[in-house]
Amino acid sequence: MIPIIENVTTIESVMDLFDQPMFLLDVHGERDFAFRQLNRCHLRTTGLSDHLIYGKRPHEVLPTRLADTVVTNYEACRASGAAYSYEENIELPAGARWWQTSLSPVKDKSGTVIQIIGLAIDITERKEANFAASEKLSDMTRLNEDLQVFAASTAHDMRGPFQTMVALLDLVMDGFVDLGDEKADQLHLCSEIAQDAIRNMGGILDVAARLQVNENPLEMTDIHHVASDIAALLDPHQRLSIDLPRGRFETDRVALQMVLRNVMENAVRYADTKVSVEVEPDSSGQVSIIVSDDGVGRAPGVRSDGSPVLPDPKSARSEFGLNSALAMVLSRGGAFVQTQCPFPTGASIKVTLPGKSPANVEVGGRNQIGKGIMIMPAMAQVAAGGWGRYRYV
Repeated sequence: MIPIIENVTTIESVMDLFDQPMFLLDVHGERDFAFRQLNRCHLRTTGLSDHLIYGKRPHEVLPTRLADTVVTNYEACRASGAAYSYEENIELPAGARWWQTSLSPVKDKSGTVIQIIGLAIDITERKEANFAASEKLSDMTRLNEDLQVFAASTAHDMRGPFQTMVALLDLVMDGFVDLGDEKADQLHLCSEIAQDAIRNMGGILDVAARLQVNENPLEMTDIHHVASDIAALLDPHQRLSIDLPRGRFETDRVALQMVLRNVMENAVRYADTKVSVEVEPDSSGQVSIIVSDDGVGRAPGVRSDGSPVLPDPKSARSEFGLNSALAMVLSRGGAFVQTQCPFPTGASIKVTLPGKSPANVEVGGRNQIGKGIMIMPAMAQVAAGGWGRYRYV
């Protein structure tokens, strides 16, 4: 953790000694922050310009949705008065990168947060490795399922003839008289070989049934944080109104990030004016995420360009990553279906992944952000299943 230092001059003088991107914010009030300094490593890594960003608010220098996202993170640190750490995927002049960002408050003698120090560690390679490993897990799961089917069908196909052979040998040996040429022993040997083969077939079935790829562990995940990062990348200048949920639940975080990115990208592609993301937590070991858009289609289940709403592995059409999302979901025992759309036109895709909601989740009301108007309702604790929503307009 970065030490909390009240002497601003000291903070600014030591920031360039760190070989990690660092930034310093001035806190002017609730959701009101200005960039004071970026260290040399930050400028070099991100491609941002110090003289263009100094003294500016995030909304003055960053795309609107990205500014919304970072301000929400800064406010979490300011409001709590404690260190705050999170992952984020943001698009900067140097390109889209994954960061593990840690914020630490700087307080005056009265305990008021007057500045925030940020330390960002580039974790792009680690995240890409996680995504690649998750995709391999999906591939291995599919191969494992194919192997199970092949082993089971082969074992059943082979076991039948051997069982018939044993039955026929029993009939032949019933009352068989050995004339001293050891034919009885040979028949017994044939029966034993056939019975061993049957037992081996049963063993193959048992092994196939036990062949399971280890599942990814469930991690506590902030759905609003994940979804807002994706929205900032896909619609940085707020072409669309995007309605996002707010809450935390346990799930396969890597799979959620990959699947939600693909499904939201698909929705943004076809949307006319609106996209919404909803969450349906339950206690059955599954969490459902519903992504909807108001795009006009040719017919139910068919998009305006003729693409199916749901991915079709046999189709030659590009469906904006839905095939890979489908594979990811199915490999984890989830579901990928079309459901009723909340808009007069458009489509909704419901994705189900392993997960569970905690006994209580933090939620808030709607957060309206647009044209400088920001309303941040108080946070409250409610029972599982109550989900607040952020609305970006």
